[in-house]
Amino acid sequence: MNRLLSLVLLLTVMVCCSAPMLGSTTARASDAREQAAFISESDMQAGLLQMLARFTTYMKNDFQPCVEPNSEGEECGCFRGENTMGADERGVRPNADLSMICAFLVKYGKSTETPSLFSPPFGGGVGGGAYLPDGVSWADLEDMAMKSLIFAYSTHKANRLKVCAGGRYWGSTSKDDAVWESSLWAMSVAYSAFFQWDRLTEKQRGYVYELLKAECNYELERGIPTRFEGDTKAEENGWEADVLAATLGLFPDDPLAPQWFERMRDFAVNSYSHRNDATDSTVIDPDYNTKTVAELFRGHNLYDDYTLQNHNYFHTSYQNVVIQELGEAALALKLFQSSLHGRERWRSNALMHNCQKVMDEVLYWLALSDGELAMPNGNDWSLFLYDQITSYTTSACFLRDPHALMLENLAYRQIRSRQATTPDGSWLLRPDVGARRMGVQAHRVMMTWLMHHVLSTADLTPTTWPDFNRQYEAAKVLPSQNIVRASTDHRFTCFSWSKGLKSYTGYISPHGVGPNLIVPFRQNNTGNFLGWYDVEGRRTNAEPVVSGKYQLDGNAWVMNGELQTNDSALNHRFAIWSTPGNAVIYHDLVRANEPCTITAERGGLMAISVDEMTQTERTLYNSDGHRRLNGSTLTTMPGPWVNVDNALGITILHHQPSTLIPSPLPTGVGHIAFGETANNNSIMTAKLFVSYSDRRRTVAKGETVDRRSMVYYTSITADETSRLATICKQLPATTGWTATMTADTDSARYLLLSNFGGAAECRLQNIVCSAGKPVFAVRTTIGKEGSTATFTAEENTSAASVVRFFIEGSNVEAWQAEGDPDTIYLRNTKKGKNRITVNIFSNGKRTSKKIKLGKKLLTLNS
Repeated sequence: MNRLLSLVLLLTVMVCCSAPMLGSTTARASDAREQAAFISESDMQAGLLQMLARFTTYMKNDFQPCVEPNSEGEECGCFRGENTMGADERGVRPNADLSMICAFLVKYGKSTETPSLFSPPFGGGVGGGAYLPDGVSWADLEDMAMKSLIFAYSTHKANRLKVCAGGRYWGSTSKDDAVWESSLWAMSVAYSAFFQWDRLTEKQRGYVYELLKAECNYELERGIPTRFEGDTKAEENGWEADVLAATLGLFPDDPLAPQWFERMRDFAVNSYSHRNDATDSTVIDPDYNTKTVAELFRGHNLYDDYTLQNHNYFHTSYQNVVIQELGEAALALKLFQSSLHGRERWRSNALMHNCQKVMDEVLYWLALSDGELAMPNGNDWSLFLYDQITSYTTSACFLRDPHALMLENLAYRQIRSRQATTPDGSWLLRPDVGARRMGVQAHRVMMTWLMHHVLSTADLTPTTWPDFNRQYEAAKVLPSQNIVRASTDHRFTCFSWSKGLKSYTGYISPHGVGPNLIVPFRQNNTGNFLGWYDVEGRRTNAEPVVSGKYQLDGNAWVMNGELQTNDSALNHRFAIWSTPGNAVIYHDLVRANEPCTITAERGGLMAISVDEMTQTERTLYNSDGHRRLNGSTLTTMPGPWVNVDNALGITILHHQPSTLIPSPLPTGVGHIAFGETANNNSIMTAKLFVSYSDRRRTVAKGETVDRRSMVYYTSITADETSRLATICKQLPATTGWTATMTADTDSARYLLLSNFGGAAECRLQNIVCSAGKPVFAVRTTIGKEGSTATFTAEENTSAASVVRFFIEGSNVEAWQAEGDPDTIYLRNTKKGKNRITVNIFSNGKRTSKKIKLGKKLLTLNS
């Protein structure tokens, strides 16, 4: 009986670790409970190894033997790519990366023992080994590793033992015979050779040497480029350092090694190079020579705020990848030298140059609760790869950074969850560049394992997410990229004004309600939050007039902006308040610059994932009930609120000049719409338009097209969204202004007034809510009819304040203490005593205090 039970358990573990879970909600990313449990280094190592083992099904299916051997009679083969066996990145890179993975698994993954019955999810065999899926053997991996390595060194210009497809060779041998990025591919070849070193003949080692020497000697001849605008050279210089480090690791005693080492340091310092490096007198390697950072500095690849751009915009994948590259260089030096030569002749502090600074000044401010890095401008390759994991690993292992250790753990979970959605162990469905993307992701998972293998973090205590979030919650502008961001206990928010890409978009990332609910998304120069209009005879585009006016207050920010859209047919002014709590409040005013016909309104956009990694369907609740949707068709529904999966709630406060639409809705008309699902960089994404209509409407010059107000909440149920929709309200305001009083999930109230083109003063008169008469941040007169106050703000700016105190009574003058919504001052304007009740909303509770006012000014705290 015990043997039978053991067999059942074993089969269960193997099925869980290998079977696809397409469309299953159990395959979604880890939830808040899972995030709280840190996975130990040993368990993560076992998981990483088994994930790579599971990937072998994909690799075996992708491998293609060569019809003819090389000129030395060696049988070879190649992993297929977009240009199989070609001499460019699409051919060489996937082959080099996948060859390296096969060789790695043979060296570190083999185990003759039975898989553990009680290993963690995706755990491997006992003793640190991995077990292979059905149809793949260790002999298969050895064969693929060797044949693909032979193909790689045979087709390089330094050896010319076989031609690539198209009759060309790959690689760089001199400044006059160089191929972009070949050093990156050569580094993977070096790792593959290291893993197979004991199986290589002296002649084969010689071919590897000739390949690497040619690449390194090219590095000695060429210049070191620097550039920070649009297309940084940080990443490129990082991979040049990689091939030099790998070659030094394999051949540390080569006569050219000292020159390679100096050049490696040059490239390393000029990867994350910053303007301040020009005057940095720090001696980079005191044990080697007296060269300073300033002496190695050639020019800066980072902006002054330590951000960078690639592909003509700020791109967090490129921002972080340099740390990974420099870490892989440091790893090659340490691992290769210690394993093959028993000593580390070459090592350099240059390989960590400015890595911590980039983490501290940029990346930690963009880290999310699932280990993802926020993408304010979206991305131009597969989303939600968590391929920054090795940058976290580098910081954790080499820099001993506890923040990075925590984020690495979270990212590991998500990579594991995403791999669980595929039937063949591939890393994701619908990869943007096929085998090349698979090789890159496997490369990073492998490097994470190796770094922990060489530099254990078992003695390092990770930061907790709540502590980390408190440290980096403050609202911050990255000025060189014109990005604003902040984080609260509930969610992360950001907005970006990208000049090069010309994209004006942002998004909300909830903490702990299932990551990747909202997808970074851009279209027609805008995207999340703003959406767009379709105008007859005009292109759908946008150009900024005001690229963000900011007010920062603790972990809250207010931003105003102005766009000319649809070939300047429309003017779109808007404001966003990322409050200190849960709510994110949006105002806008859209006017016609000239007569035009609008054919569709698609406003208040939030892109929602409907993907195998997250959920392929979403439950949308609104005042009509609820429905389960995958977004394959566009579904319209009435407001004034909508909730997605009891996780994201949105209320619509007011919508002018559109008249109220009756229910049931006429065909094709609705305030809210969900659908238009499409593949957005490997993630199936639906669009949630909070303000939608496909009615044709003609507007005159100067006419108001729409005046909209919406509030976004996270970690909120449908019932709570419905309740808040009854509290949130639009207030009558001076012409040109929009004013709203909204409520938060913790009972706080928020007043936002946005000046979209009115006078500098806005008077709110006789304002009363269900909670009473509000006490504003400015002097407020409490009369019988309500609260009256005057606010000031320049055009295209806003006045924002938290409101916690409401009065029942009259004949009172009241105002908040400056910068402190938890304290108010009360002055009696009535002759004699004045009895009032003050309702206080704080910390999720409502309390009431009966107060007798006399002649003295009274201070009241929440």
